[in-house]
Amino acid sequence: MPRPNFFIVGAPKCGTTAWVSYLADHPEIGFASSKEPHYFSEDLAGFRWAKSEEEYLALFEGREETVIGEASVQYLYSKVAAEKIKAFEPDAKIMIFLRDQKDFLPSYHNQLLYNHDETERDFSTVWSLARDGKQRELPASCREPALLDYRSVGCFDEQVRRYAETFPPNNIMVVRFGDWVRNPRQQYLAILEFLGLEDDGRDQFEKVHQAKQHRNNWLARLSQRPPAWALRLASVLKKAAGRERLGLATTLRKVNQSTGYVGAVDDTVKAEITAHFAENNERLDALIEQLERARTLAGDA
Repeated sequence: MPRPNFFIVGAPKCGTTAWVSYLADHPEIGFASSKEPHYFSEDLAGFRWAKSEEEYLALFEGREETVIGEASVQYLYSKVAAEKIKAFEPDAKIMIFLRDQKDFLPSYHNQLLYNHDETERDFSTVWSLARDGKQRELPASCREPALLDYRSVGCFDEQVRRYAETFPPNNIMVVRFGDWVRNPRQQYLAILEFLGLEDDGRDQFEKVHQAKQHRNNWLARLSQRPPAWALRLASVLKKAAGRERLGLATTLRKVNQSTGYVGAVDDTVKAEITAHFAENNERLDALIEQLERARTLAGDA
């Protein structure tokens, strides 16, 4: 049975969805049938969709490409995923996408709101509570409370280091959001080189997965987290229509969706986030430089 050998491990809202889309078109790259199985992040159980190896490997059935991958954005934040992936595939290629925390955290917060894992719409409120380590009442709809610790989620230095201490530098590539947005073609070629693949000539990189919000929260909950009565009604309707799927929830989500963020983030808050993570990012920059230098030396050897 096909097994993955390439893992995009996060971070969320840093380009992972876009790059799965771009890379999946390459003839020698194939991805899991489900984008984010989160099989190896056992410590984030509320976000772990594939719960057995059999269920996980079934996502790669029929794949015959040279590079077989999956993208689970919480593998980076998970404290156990790096070791679990290493045990599963010792020579796995690891790709990490990062973004400045002042832009990453508001975008991440917006996504949690969209998924109903967060209910506090004011980002400055949740950031100040996380920054000061204060307890807050967690939403009943939150599937994994650890994901609402915005301060820890933004500590990229600690997260990248787990992979740097687990895999050899030649198996790790860190990509910064600003770099690939400025020149996606150049980044594409660098990723193909990292994966040991030839250029297929791709030169178009359309925008993918823009920030979204709901027009109406009640309709959003109905389509994304349907109550028992709605599931029963859907079952009756599908049986009456003789169909496995009606597509009502998908249609409702599309109609109820608009692009953009829930609210603007004040520049003062962004400056505070930058200052908060300054030392963390100094260590992160040094670590990335070390990884890149080691990978270059290995390539020249």
